[in-house]
Amino acid sequence: MRHQRQDTQGQVSIALLEALVALVILAFGVLGLLWMHQQALTQQRQQLMRSVATGIADDLAERMYLNAPQRAMYAKAWGNATTAAPDCAATACSRQDIAAWDMQQLQHTLQSQLPEGDAAVFALTDAASWWGIVIAWRDANETYRTDTASGSPACPTQMSCWRLLFRPSL
Repeated sequence: MRHQRQDTQGQVSIALLEALVALVILAFGVLGLLWMHQQALTQQRQQLMRSVATGIADDLAERMYLNAPQRAMYAKAWGNATTAAPDCAATACSRQDIAAWDMQQLQHTLQSQLPEGDAAVFALTDAASWWGIVIAWRDANETYRTDTASGSPACPTQMSCWRLLFRPSL
């Protein structure tokens, strides 16, 4: 009888140990799934920011194409604030006023749609009549970076950038 009790206690101890090991393995599995989910959410957010940046750059490129004679007025370095402009949606404006208004709209869009959004607009140094737009947004991981080819400004630290090269007039 005594021998049977010891065997039962040994079996219970082993069963408890097996259950504990199974719980540890399950916990690591759940932690792995949570980590993968967090990584997927981070990537999704970065893809959304890149998509928004693409739309902003495309919009400005189209505005520059429509107002090509004033393309030099669109030049902008990182962090430079735009000047006040008349509301060209409500009143008739000159081409210069339209360029200033376009840049004011760009600034408003950057501030409202991207975290710490900023833009640089520049003429390419190695291709006549070609321009570039670089859109930047806050990203501690610096997921998307651009190089400095063709006179493109370097992407600021702690930010991701997206660049569009285009020709505003033929």
